[in-house]
Amino acid sequence: MGAVRDSSGQQPRQILDTARIEPQMGASLPLTGEFRDHSGHTVVLSELLGKRPIVLCLVYFDCPMLCKLAADGLVRTVASLPETVGQDFDVLLISFDPHDTPERADAARQLALKNYARSGADAGWHFLTGSQVEIDRVTSAVGFHYVWDDASKQFAHASGLIVVSPEGVITEYLDGVQFSPRALISAVHRAGNNEVFTQSPTSFVRCYLYDPTTGKFGATVQWTIRAMGLLTVLALATLIVRLYHGEKLQSTKESNAS
Repeated sequence: MGAVRDSSGQQPRQILDTARIEPQMGASLPLTGEFRDHSGHTVVLSELLGKRPIVLCLVYFDCPMLCKLAADGLVRTVASLPETVGQDFDVLLISFDPHDTPERADAARQLALKNYARSGADAGWHFLTGSQVEIDRVTSAVGFHYVWDDASKQFAHASGLIVVSPEGVITEYLDGVQFSPRALISAVHRAGNNEVFTQSPTSFVRCYLYDPTTGKFGATVQWTIRAMGLLTVLALATLIVRLYHGEKLQSTKESNAS
């Protein structure tokens, strides 16, 4: 089962540890799973497969932080690619909240299409909601574990992308809420060739808002994002230093040669 519906008696650290993704490389999506699309029509997962690779993102549409960051990051990344959604690959967002509605899915989809701003791509964007039974089938298949905390009325969950072949086989996972265009399109190309990538992230960014000073949820994910930002700054600084020393070394060589 993907969800732990009762977090009572669990300490914050236990809940955080439960909210995780365990990559299931080579496993298949439940092709007979039935969901509702943004128009309220019933969609069987097998109907979305067989044409192109799929980039799957599990979210819930009322998530106050990480789901929106992940969805926005996904849209920005695919918008930067020369490849087009609906032609080269599809994007599939499935809500793991059984109370989400097609109306919420439609609002999220319209925002994504607006930000993607590429004509002729509508058919490649799928935003689905479903029953707990069908959600559990998908989350179990992809190793997505999440916790509903009744006290805060929020889910604790991890964030990442799952790349799926046209036949519905899980070929790769990407961690985070900001995604490298090169890494994503490489994963899509491998999925198109039915190549199961042997390497996978060992940990994923997690959304769990707990503030020990109040006994309620607070800013765990904010610190995660700040740490990611710090790592980015450090990486850029390292690159600048390397480029500077490289240019200095090249200048020295040219001077010696002359």
